[in-house]
Amino acid sequence: MLDYERNWVRLPLQNASNVRELGGYPVKDGGQTVYRRFLRADDISSLTEEEVDFLLGYGVHMVVDLRSDAEAKKFPDRLMGIEGVEYVRIPFLGRDIVDATQVRTEDLKMGLGTLYAGMLENKEVSKEIFESIESAPEGCVLFHCSAGKDRTGVLAMLLMSLAGADRQDCMTNYAQSYTNLCRKPEFANINLNEEYANYGSMMYSEPETIGECYDLMMERYGSTENYLKSCGLKEEQIERIKERLLV
Repeated sequence: MLDYERNWVRLPLQNASNVRELGGYPVKDGGQTVYRRFLRADDISSLTEEEVDFLLGYGVHMVVDLRSDAEAKKFPDRLMGIEGVEYVRIPFLGRDIVDATQVRTEDLKMGLGTLYAGMLENKEVSKEIFESIESAPEGCVLFHCSAGKDRTGVLAMLLMSLAGADRQDCMTNYAQSYTNLCRKPEFANINLNEEYANYGSMMYSEPETIGECYDLMMERYGSTENYLKSCGLKEEQIERIKERLLV
């Protein structure tokens, strides 16, 4: 039986290999991010009843689905429609993306870090995501895409840096995705030379990738708080999100 009373780094789910805590990271001025407030995840459409019960017991009361219309239709969330769980879907990379192979070749040439930073310029979407988080019910917010690496990775970086985690911990958190995803046979067995000839770089989670996005955000805005204010969030909204991460 899965023990939801423990605090986990990577949650012990067999059918979602990249479900992880944002809790436990040191932040500036002392303290750490709080456990059971935010989980980042990959696709959760194949969870068993026991795994669903585990997440409910762990405290999940909201799901923020960052996938496209097509992805969500093909693989519906297992937590959608469950009593006590609020579900919102806010596509972070576009409503029409089906999978990684549909990211444009010209976008890949500029590098994933730059592509991630470009995602942040869709400020209406960022505002919607953070307003949903700010108004979430008490408990744990689980946010995810398909692999839990790219869209989820950018949001995790924003939340961690907002809390006061440093650049290196943001990079370490991002880098864990590829190793976790290799637990899935369908991921580990992809032939990058054939099936994903132009998309091999999409499969990895090199720490420097999110580091580049972090640096570009800081260069443009100076801080995560300033970025969120540029998206239209009010200072009191930002403070409530920080409290959720830290208190």
